[in-house]
Amino acid sequence: MIGEHTSTMMGSEITHGATRLSVRTGRHNLVTRAASIGVHSLVVNALLSSLYALFVYANVTFFLQTGSPVGAGLVIFNAIAMTCFFVRGSASRVTESVPKRVVACVTFLLPYGMRPLTASPWTLVVPSMLGQLAGLALMIASLIALNRSIGIVAANRGVKTGGPYAWVRHPMYAGESVFLVSFLLANWMVLNAVVVCAIVVGQLVRLFHEEALLGCDRSYLHYQAAVPCRLIPGIF
Repeated sequence: MIGEHTSTMMGSEITHGATRLSVRTGRHNLVTRAASIGVHSLVVNALLSSLYALFVYANVTFFLQTGSPVGAGLVIFNAIAMTCFFVRGSASRVTESVPKRVVACVTFLLPYGMRPLTASPWTLVVPSMLGQLAGLALMIASLIALNRSIGIVAANRGVKTGGPYAWVRHPMYAGESVFLVSFLLANWMVLNAVVVCAIVVGQLVRLFHEEALLGCDRSYLHYQAAVPCRLIPGIF
């Protein structure tokens, strides 16, 4: 009996020891994974911030050469985006779908394939410039509202409801569309038209991807109910 009791106690101690070791190992793995994700996020944020720094440099050069108010607006927008990406917060959820990531990245890069005309009539240049400035104003206001929640692929970095997000759920895409269509007005060519159409379609696909991901967040469902329109108040 004494041997059986001793054996039982030893077996119990071994079991508890194994359990404690398993818990410690699990915690260590979680900490290691969290640290790995944190480092990855910092690297990605630094790379995106550096990319926008290049955009700022290009826009400053353009503004100094032309004195265009649109160039000044682009400097402001890209400088804010550069800062937002540098201090961007971590996401509670990010899409793991490769096709969705590809659509987001391609749509993000497409505007840089557009080409300006060397000369256009002032009757087109003036409304085009005014439209681009209006689009930029909405984009900048949306960017300020997003702040550290900025992103390219669908992710949940917190639901934003202030600024232009109180009017529509995707004001950044609305501003970009206004800017691009206005640019096309004074820079009409087949290439630019195809690119603008591709971007608009890509934005529509992206916003549905984002809403599908954010639909798991109860606060976003409340936001959807409060702000029913995606791009155009009272229409869509």
